[in-house]
Amino acid sequence: MADTEGGTPNSSSGQTPDPPSAVLSAVVAFGMWGTLPIYWKLVQRFGSDVVVLQRLVWTVVWVLPLLLVTKNWRAWVEAMKKPSQLRAHGLSALLLTVNWSLFIWANQHGHIVEASLGYFLNPLLNVAIGRMLLGETMSRWRLVSIALAAAGVVLQVILVGRLPWIALALALTFAAYGLARRKSPLGSLTGLAMESVLVLPLALGGLVWISSHGRPLADTGSTGDWFLMFLAGACTAAPLLTFAHAARHLRFSTLGLLQFIAPTGQFLIGALMYKEPVTLGVMVSFACIWAGVAVFCAEAFLSRTREPGKE
Repeated sequence: MADTEGGTPNSSSGQTPDPPSAVLSAVVAFGMWGTLPIYWKLVQRFGSDVVVLQRLVWTVVWVLPLLLVTKNWRAWVEAMKKPSQLRAHGLSALLLTVNWSLFIWANQHGHIVEASLGYFLNPLLNVAIGRMLLGETMSRWRLVSIALAAAGVVLQVILVGRLPWIALALALTFAAYGLARRKSPLGSLTGLAMESVLVLPLALGGLVWISSHGRPLADTGSTGDWFLMFLAGACTAAPLLTFAHAARHLRFSTLGLLQFIAPTGQFLIGALMYKEPVTLGVMVSFACIWAGVAVFCAEAFLSRTREPGKE
């Protein structure tokens, strides 16, 4: 989610303060993403497969009008005519669909805490991918943060007795999605609209197949149930728009610090609201990963405040 509509993120030095409205937009976006498990639990009775497919359909319903409102319709139409853009966003659409499917399934089947781990790992994984695949430089402290996160995963295998595959799959698919999106100049909303339209036939076909086998597409089929499904599109579009505003005006380092609001919220909701078990082994594993996150955030903060030209 690094790309935005109508410009690039503010990458100025630490001398320029972050606009309060942009900070608030980022907090709202990450706050909404952090509380999404409550919504996915609310529609759990529909079935995770139905919810994923409905989300894909209703996202199209939400984002296409938003293209008109934000004056990005022409850019989207032009992009849909380019085979290179279709190929690039076909891959990113597949990765995003896999990520969404696994995240919703995990939320509805008692794995909110482990899912949150994936999004704690994601920024650190992005740094590692940038170094290994894109030749980006990596500071000593970022290397330490990645080593701590890796130690946390290894400890979970040793202490808990299993690989946190949900967390790793979420982190990997979202990192791969970000890597795929680097090939496109489209912003967040325009890119999401393109990806949503590309997977729309798959989503509609899946819903038709489910319905033909006698399963309801909105539980009881009441107005309230259909409205809940309609909100699935809003849950996708609303945080994206506020994030896009934040990313246009915030420094990358500030955005990097604030992004941990989302997995923190998810972890607290899973552990405190839904009483998912958090064993000592899990806490030791999380402690290592949180230490890596703390090092990552400290390094980002110091880099932001460091005067230009100094090490």
